[in-house]
Amino acid sequence: MSLSRTANIEGEFASLNQLRFSPPIEERFETEGLPERIRLAQATLFAAILLYNIYSVADWMILPDVLGPLAVMRLGVYTPLTLLTIWILPRRTRTWQVDGMLVGGCFLSVLMPSAIISFSASHYVATYQLGAMLVIVYMVLAQRVRFRMAVIGMVLIVVTQITTVAHRPEVDAPTFWYIVVFYLIAAAIILLGSFVLERTERYGFLQRLRVEAMIEHNAEMARTDQLTGLFNRHHLATIGVDLIPKNDREPLGALLIDIDHFKRFNDTQGHLAGDRCIRTVSDLVREMLIPANENTPPVGTAVRFGGEEILVLLPGMDAAQAAALGDAIRRRVEGVGIPHPGLGPTAVVTLSIGVAAWKKGHKELDTLVNAADAALYQAKNLGRNRVAVA
Repeated sequence: MSLSRTANIEGEFASLNQLRFSPPIEERFETEGLPERIRLAQATLFAAILLYNIYSVADWMILPDVLGPLAVMRLGVYTPLTLLTIWILPRRTRTWQVDGMLVGGCFLSVLMPSAIISFSASHYVATYQLGAMLVIVYMVLAQRVRFRMAVIGMVLIVVTQITTVAHRPEVDAPTFWYIVVFYLIAAAIILLGSFVLERTERYGFLQRLRVEAMIEHNAEMARTDQLTGLFNRHHLATIGVDLIPKNDREPLGALLIDIDHFKRFNDTQGHLAGDRCIRTVSDLVREMLIPANENTPPVGTAVRFGGEEILVLLPGMDAAQAAALGDAIRRRVEGVGIPHPGLGPTAVVTLSIGVAAWKKGHKELDTLVNAADAALYQAKNLGRNRVAVA
């Protein structure tokens, strides 16, 4: 993960109270959380079936005149529909779909008995209706529906309850308004809890992303040369074994690149200019390794091998192919025209490149690198700004 991406994660903490991340982070939050979300929903729905049907005891005690319809509703309608929901949930692909089904089930579990008890002559209907608060608590604390969906479910349930109580003749005005205030305050408290729960979940998710980003950044720092952005020799030691051909038919080319007269460049222009020169050459080398098809991996692995030396390992390339690429890199750097005042007013930075290829009998990567190093010295002895093949 890049530093800019790490900064993006830090920026997400500032918007936690909105309960919404930027699109890519939100998508990951939804995708990674969905499987557990579905498992939790299924588990709580099985519990809901058991508890909802146990509540028939309350039907029997205070609403005996509508006990039959309530039993049919609980056992013949709610239970089968909830079992169907449990079966459908794993086929959902978005969290809002899961939450929508859960809120719908909670609303139905309140709406159906509210419709039935409107025909009851019991004087305990208003008391019975307070049981809907259990459904609200279950929806928020057990099912953990997201805050925005909890608001929708809360409004539907509270409006249903207040409407049902409002049509009961035995409920006088003071009692009715007490019930209204009770529901509104209880709903506000529970929604606050829903907000805190989701915010805490999102905060934990961002904390995990932050740790992952730090681990990834540290790993990248450990394998990358800080000046050039190329791999360092420590990383080469890690991946070197994987690059060694498994048999003699697998080609592996190597380029050892050196900036000509770099000491004179440093002496005349200063070390900061020298660093800029190395960085520019490294960028050009990296650019030459990127294929035209952006979905294809780089054609080689570039490593800062020494002060101004760059090693490029080229799996799948023989000596001729590696030499052709090396000459293309040499011409590219010379064509950019990086000034080299230490050699004259019109002089530019050039490269000497040694080329070697894996040969039968080679056992270690060092053998290939030593061959490329010998070819590099040959290129320098022949006058520099050229490619020599071992």
